Amino acid sequence: MSNKHLGKIILFGTLVLACLLILQVYYFRKAFDVAEKQFDHSVQIALRKVADSISIDSEVKRLSSNFFYVTTESELNDRKLDELIGKEFLLRSLNVDYELGVYNADDDTLVYGNYVKATRKNLEPISIYHTEANADKNFAVYFPGKNSYVVGRLDVWMFSTVVLLMMTGFFAYAIYSLLRERKFSSLKTDFVNNMTHEFRTPVTNIGIAGEIIKKRLGEMDGNNVYVDILLRENEKLRVKIDQILLGASAEAMKKPVLNAFNVHQAISDCAEAFRLKIEERRGSLVLEFKAANTTIQGDRDLLAQAISNVIDNAEKYSVNHPQIFVRTRNLREGIEIEIADKGVGIAKEMKSKVFQKFFRVGSGNVYNVKGFGLGLSFVKGVVQSHRGKVTLISELHQGTEVRIFLPNA
Repeated sequence: MSNKHLGKIILFGTLVLACLLILQVYYFRKAFDVAEKQFDHSVQIALRKVADSISIDSEVKRLSSNFFYVTTESELNDRKLDELIGKEFLLRSLNVDYELGVYNADDDTLVYGNYVKATRKNLEPISIYHTEANADKNFAVYFPGKNSYVVGRLDVWMFSTVVLLMMTGFFAYAIYSLLRERKFSSLKTDFVNNMTHEFRTPVTNIGIAGEIIKKRLGEMDGNNVYVDILLRENEKLRVKIDQILLGASAEAMKKPVLNAFNVHQAISDCAEAFRLKIEERRGSLVLEFKAANTTIQGDRDLLAQAISNVIDNAEKYSVNHPQIFVRTRNLREGIEIEIADKGVGIAKEMKSKVFQKFFRVGSGNVYNVKGFGLGLSFVKGVVQSHRGKVTLISELHQGTEVRIFLPNA
């Protein structure tokens, strides 16, 4: 994934979450305002009922968000008033803590006070001051925990807000993990590239020195046998290094250099490189070219290496005498290359993993076939960079078939 593409994903996800958070805050505020108005309305009705029961000329005033003042200028019985307010609140399910204050109508001095908890079963008052019932009085009700009570009534909105906040946290953590993994992946790729490039120089020098030694020794005392072993093992090491480099380069490759070339010729060249090895194992490599239109636009070297990787796997995973078939045919939008073998096959649970980097099919912890697990990963990367598709069909102990589709030129 390119930095530009990743940046777009992060930007888009951030904008979507920001919009959701803004909408959530907006509608939560609207819901809170509606719930608050319902609360105030219920309180005013309850206090109006109480005031009308004790005075003909009364007025209920909302002096602040959580403070209500009722003027009666009538004689009030403090205990009776406390009981009436509690009953009216109970009828309207106003289970909220409140403070009741009764004031002298002449000088607004507090003559009675009571703090009532929402959980209190009885309504016996706790007096701060207490006077006789023959004085004109007003009273006030204060709700110290009104906002908490109103928010508590918005349980659905609270749940959705918590879920949204959890989603935001998860998104932030996912982006952090993605960026961290991307950094580690970049460091790993740089390490592999640097390591393999450093190895190629001594390997090349060993090969050159071996050839020189071989020429100078000639056939003397049969020493060429040991030089041949050295050169052969050195060549194996060079091939493995090239495979690692190809795997790393395929990941970084976005747009291959496209040139018109003949697919059949490229396949023939690849097959020729394996023919001797397969014949030594008393196997066969059969080419069945049925495609009429064989010219495509692509990077010949990369596609040839991809085809070679598939043939190499077919040979390596054939236990006895390799029987490999390479077929081509034209489809409506391109050409299909089919490489089939009668080897060990792949278990069903392994099929989805064979195109992963560094994954190798083995038996338990034992890998009978040498390699790094980069072959099919490289194939998939190259084919996809050419707008193609790779399909794998395999049955355990029956063989494997790899189909490579490449679009027309």
